[in-house]
Amino acid sequence: MSKMNKHSFFGKFQNLAIATRITLLYGGIFSLSLLVLSGFFFVNITILEQNNVRKQLEATTTNIERFLNEGGELTNEALQDLLDNKYVEVSVFSYSENADFNSHVGEIPSFIQKPPKDLLPNADAATLPTEPLSSIGTASADKPPQDSFRIQTRKELDGNSREFLLTGPENQRFILLSTQYSVGDDRYQIQVFKQLNGNHYFVQSFLIKMIIADVIGIFGAFLAGRYVSRRILHPVEQIRTAAEQISIHDLSQRIEMDGPDDEMKELSLTFNSMIDRLEKAFHRQNQFVSDASHELRTPISVIQGYASLINRWGKSNPDVLQESIDSILSETEHMKQLINNLLFLAKSDQNRMHAKRERLCLNDVAQEIVKELELLQTDRNITYEESGMVEISGDSDLIKQLLWIHSENALKYTVSHGNIHIKVWKDKKHAYVSIQDDGIGIAEEEQTKIFDRFYREDKSRNKEISGTGLGLSIAKWIVNSHDGQILVKSKRGEGSIFTDQFPLYQEKKKGSVG
Repeated sequence: MSKMNKHSFFGKFQNLAIATRITLLYGGIFSLSLLVLSGFFFVNITILEQNNVRKQLEATTTNIERFLNEGGELTNEALQDLLDNKYVEVSVFSYSENADFNSHVGEIPSFIQKPPKDLLPNADAATLPTEPLSSIGTASADKPPQDSFRIQTRKELDGNSREFLLTGPENQRFILLSTQYSVGDDRYQIQVFKQLNGNHYFVQSFLIKMIIADVIGIFGAFLAGRYVSRRILHPVEQIRTAAEQISIHDLSQRIEMDGPDDEMKELSLTFNSMIDRLEKAFHRQNQFVSDASHELRTPISVIQGYASLINRWGKSNPDVLQESIDSILSETEHMKQLINNLLFLAKSDQNRMHAKRERLCLNDVAQEIVKELELLQTDRNITYEESGMVEISGDSDLIKQLLWIHSENALKYTVSHGNIHIKVWKDKKHAYVSIQDDGIGIAEEEQTKIFDRFYREDKSRNKEISGTGLGLSIAKWIVNSHDGQILVKSKRGEGSIFTDQFPLYQEKKKGSVG
């Protein structure tokens, strides 16, 4: 097959459907294996047949040698009695008596002969022929050449024995074991043979049955390959069907995960997990858009209302004009803060926000927050406590933003002359900074929701408290980006404690990478 034909064949094969390719591969490999195995069995049956005949010939030769060694009288009847197998024939020639004895009834095969007379009666045993007739001249006046036998294989055995595989007319095949044996001064040529064609019909019948079995097996292999391919690709078909039915408005489709725990089930689990994440992401996005729209609608409505008020009476009434301007500026600042927070969260969702990790003293950042709170708020009692120098690996700007979020919440929900306490400490593994207030507190059932975007606890009672509802969502992202966590302890009417936990700063060993 030329290189171009190979490329053409493999190209066509690759363009077939996966199910068809699996069927062809499965059926082809199974069929090839079946044919190789059948050929192996057939060859081995022939070899086993020859080995079995060979053992029969060796056993017969051993019986005759034992009989001669025990001084038995050699006759045709005695030879027939020594045969273990009725299909084995034997011819024994006695050099001392110049006579041959045969167990064969009827015409003796042409490959059995007497040794030439010139080698008798006192020839040296080494010069006595052990070849069958075919090797020392088969054609004679009473035996035409077409009746001669041809030596197909010849094998030297131990002692004075040789084995011949002979092929004759009409495709006759014989195995001949020719042995020179001596007992005292008596010498014998023992020729034991058996026709191999006796099992011809058995072998032929076996071959026909094996071919029929191979054809059925090959046909069954391709049927099984078709079934296996459909079975294997069933989850893929389910994935394709589910993917076709999924849209942005319907993410409820899932793949049924029946069957064994194999790669296809893992693929189905992965696909379902992907759809779960997509569904949650779409829900969060829809909720985010809905909440953002709601939060932006209020300041826009307020600005629009005051703009109309200015248009009607503000031009001639300085008080109305000033009030409208102040409200518009306030709502504009609120919108600016909201949009900044939205942009921050959008960048964090897209992994575009990265914390710059460097050695940072948590005490210094906390003290900066305390100083700024004391300047801004004169009607709250701000206290600070630290226990040793506490260092972490973090981004100073983000950590300061984190503490400001907690501090602003403490200011919003703490009444006038309330207490705000900031504390920094550490243990063997972690650094901590906590901001505690004695404000209105958070109900226990609400504490799991406070980190959701735009969530504000008890909005109906806190309309006068400003905020976007995004601060704690940003705080959670900052802490997570520093491998930390936020611990909340609060009770309605008894204040709240927000504690940020971080891993302590670890000196990098010399030679370390990264």
